[in-house]
Amino acid sequence: MTAHLPPAMTKPEPNDPYKMRSIEQILSLFDGGNFLQQLMTDHRQLQMDLLEHKAEHGAKGCSGSMTITLNYALGNSGDVAMGATANFKGPKKPPSSAAAFINEKGELTLYSPFMKQMHQPRDVTDYDPETGEIRDLD
Repeated sequence: MTAHLPPAMTKPEPNDPYKMRSIEQILSLFDGGNFLQQLMTDHRQLQMDLLEHKAEHGAKGCSGSMTITLNYALGNSGDVAMGATANFKGPKKPPSSAAAFINEKGELTLYSPFMKQMHQPRDVTDYDPETGEIRDLD
């Protein structure tokens, strides 16, 4: 069983001026700071992609993500090898859309069934055969 000292009797930690105190400091270690700079550039682009998607397609489906992965490998002498990757996913564009009709044979066509009805002869008894004008029934 380990004896715990009361809080007043614990030793203060020695001041370590090299201690990493923020995630920004840790991320700035990779590639001499270029990783963090590129991360911020890509993050800004993701925000622009979100705004563009909203302007073109509305807010539906307007989402994205950023995933940062840090890998650590502890060496024998207490050193830590680190690797970092960042992945961005922008909003997905909605699928392209089109419209057509299905004919009697089950084939796609641009010819509307309503157009077909319009071109069929009408059941009108009193009309002018030369002009097609319908005469009033008085």
